[in-house]
Amino acid sequence: MTSFFLKIGMVPVSFYHIYYQSPFFNTAFNDAYGIEKIGNFFLIPSQYLCEGKVICYDEETDSYDITQRFEYETHKRLFAPAALTLFTPATILGTVCKGLSFLSPNVKVKHQKLKVEMHQELVISNNDHYLDIGIEVDDWKKGERFISQGYKRKPGAENNLKEDKECLKEIAKILHAEKIPFWVDCGTCIGAYRHGGVIPWDNDLDLSVLVDDFQNVLNILRRLDKKRFVVQDWSSRARPGSYIRVYVKKNRNHIDIYMNDIDPDEKTITYIVAHENSHFMAEGWKERERIQKSPIPFDVIFPLKVGEFDGIEVPVPNQTARFLTYKYGPNLNPPRLYNEETGEYEKDLSHPYWEIPLVH
Repeated sequence: MTSFFLKIGMVPVSFYHIYYQSPFFNTAFNDAYGIEKIGNFFLIPSQYLCEGKVICYDEETDSYDITQRFEYETHKRLFAPAALTLFTPATILGTVCKGLSFLSPNVKVKHQKLKVEMHQELVISNNDHYLDIGIEVDDWKKGERFISQGYKRKPGAENNLKEDKECLKEIAKILHAEKIPFWVDCGTCIGAYRHGGVIPWDNDLDLSVLVDDFQNVLNILRRLDKKRFVVQDWSSRARPGSYIRVYVKKNRNHIDIYMNDIDPDEKTITYIVAHENSHFMAEGWKERERIQKSPIPFDVIFPLKVGEFDGIEVPVPNQTARFLTYKYGPNLNPPRLYNEETGEYEKDLSHPYWEIPLVH
């Protein structure tokens, strides 16, 4: 039942992201005038709900400054219901007015240029900066090879999340080609550590990058096959540039790409919980995510090693076991062990995993 509603729920979520990423519907130029300005006025309710952007164009530098149109931390209990009430009629009027404004060649050209800007694949490397502050970024494929703990799985378990792993392979190839530092994280890192592949009961894959590379990663992932994958910015309003999801169309699953803050003074990296303050997330989920926010020293993650993930080479943190203990505590053994005699996974009830809320 949960799976059914999640899949049904992804339909409006997908429409939200289509709207969210639309330069026509969800942006407003600060120098708009006439019927375009009227259209942007009518689109206020929908742009409030979908995190509309203000666009400032600098002719001298030929660059765009893109910022949030609204402040969400004040009066949202008043504005959100009002926006929902006015959403449909205001969106219709706004679409008509803004569409008519495109009869002006100037308006049409500036929106076309904005669309190109928002869908660019430009990469600006931060690696020199990382090296300057003490992060040992290098070619992880030339790094030391990590050997998993060799825990057994059921025969055929390596085929779990097959389509997701095809996507993972494509992402790893693209990010490596552009020299963007990244590593497997969360359950995917645990899987690489324990089994050299996916955890038998896992339902998605997880990667991490440094927050300074958010835009680079978002730009690069636009190169993925759009017939097979959908790239979406899932950052929260409170923390823009903090979370990316790549959807796999074939099985309607996803790969999460998390961002990590850098503290150059303390030489640590900290996982960003993008939706930590969301009213829609369960408190139990928030508590579990906050556990992973412990600052981790640079040298625990870098330089990256080469791990194995069901036949795919992936970067894993330098001190893999120590990295995982920061997130999950000292017991890294599986909470379920495969019994070759019965062919089943049997719970190790002494494992602290079973004391965590919501794991059942």
